[in-house]
Amino acid sequence: MTTYTPHVSTGSSYTSTAQGEGGSVSYAARGSYSAGGGVHAVYSIPAGVRSGAGNTTLPAAQSQSVLRQVNTARAGLTGVNKRPIPQGQVAAHPGGSLTVIAANGRKFDLRANGTLATISTPGASATFRGNGRLASVNTPSIHINRGPHGQRTIVTRRPDHSVLVTTGTRAGYLQRPVVVKGRSYVQRTYYSNGLRVSRLYSTYNYHGVVLDHYVPGFFYAPDFYGWAYYPWDTPAAYAWGWDGSPWFGYYSGYFSPWNAYQSGANWLADYYLGQTLFDGYLQQDPGEQAADDSAPQDDGSDAYAQADTPITPDIKQAIADEVRQQIAYENAASTQPDQAPTLTDLPQALTPNHIFVAAQPLNVITADAQSCALSAGNVLRLVSAPAEDSAEAGLTVVSSRRGDCPAGAQVTVSLQDLEEMQNYFRTQLDAGLQALRARQGQGGLPPAPYPAIAPPPRPSDEAPADNQNMQALLQAQQQQANQAEAGITQTAFASQQ
Repeated sequence: MTTYTPHVSTGSSYTSTAQGEGGSVSYAARGSYSAGGGVHAVYSIPAGVRSGAGNTTLPAAQSQSVLRQVNTARAGLTGVNKRPIPQGQVAAHPGGSLTVIAANGRKFDLRANGTLATISTPGASATFRGNGRLASVNTPSIHINRGPHGQRTIVTRRPDHSVLVTTGTRAGYLQRPVVVKGRSYVQRTYYSNGLRVSRLYSTYNYHGVVLDHYVPGFFYAPDFYGWAYYPWDTPAAYAWGWDGSPWFGYYSGYFSPWNAYQSGANWLADYYLGQTLFDGYLQQDPGEQAADDSAPQDDGSDAYAQADTPITPDIKQAIADEVRQQIAYENAASTQPDQAPTLTDLPQALTPNHIFVAAQPLNVITADAQSCALSAGNVLRLVSAPAEDSAEAGLTVVSSRRGDCPAGAQVTVSLQDLEEMQNYFRTQLDAGLQALRARQGQGGLPPAPYPAIAPPPRPSDEAPADNQNMQALLQAQQQQANQAEAGITQTAFASQQ
């Protein structure tokens, strides 16, 4: 069986962005670079160096001259952008960006304004946002993805072919292949704040990409799906009890629940969004939860929202419509278990205007080749179905928070990441249906018809027990990630002896 390693952005997209940032380039007097799009080069190429339309490799003396100019400009910056770039051979690119090849196999990609885009050292690479914050780290043993608000996803492929994933300071999961009743699955054992749950996923191939598809733990009676799908006779007022919760206050102004619900699908939409934002809150560093000051500097090197674009009632209704459609799929799958995967997997969702909600931080590239980041709770709309030979799709951001990809931006997202969004949506819909069934007739919700709740849920294949110490595994992985993050900058900026 092929097990799925969750997608983590590598430095390649950032390298290409660094080489083309700021738009067009013009050659001014004496060969100096002037980058368009509001990003201005902090250096000029000395006279006498021939420059053309492609990359220009500078001789030693001119390389030193350019680096002196760059490091002088960097002295006024902060964080990693303040550290001087070691001496080495400089190559200038048409977008105004630079590549510096230094001793001991170190490579630095710099934006035209002198900020660091990527570092490569023997066996490791890292990417950085325009404000100097780390975006990703990749080594042969560990992959780290950093979100714009301090979130960190860590992925480790282990010798026993299992995959360990940390999704926050207190959460993550262990993935491993299993066989249940003669059928092969991928099992994920999730851990969050002391609670653990195991889920099964089936594996399938789509557009040449191996994807893991969530398998519900049980199905409900058709009458229950119908009660959740169709409008209720009277709108139901419901109090969630979120007031006073730190996560709810953190997203104040970005998300607010409806006062009353026309249907179970609308109630489930708020349940789903509330859980997504709660999980997103836990993904962040505690310091970011207290004061969100993580928006990048406005240096033109990244695309980011300068203010929140809230989840409006119209957007929430579009999400409720997706919930309603998924309920119909789940109902069909419950009566046709042999066809369940084809009824509920990702291709069903890859229709124009389908709504996706990000469930974890992702580094992506916009249509105009800028880098930006998605966070849990960002809402996206699919532009069109991906081409048959494509492993990614274009989506438009319709709602996001300050520091994330701005609303209106068109971004490219891999099919693996879209599958993960869809899997998260389905697991939360599963949990929401459980909660709706348990709470029907309470707190203002209407009672469900007796045939809808009388039969107990019908279980599907059950995930086997996994008794590994998840807390210890995740803590050890976070320590390894800390070492990897510190180690690459230490190696890159070490003095040359």
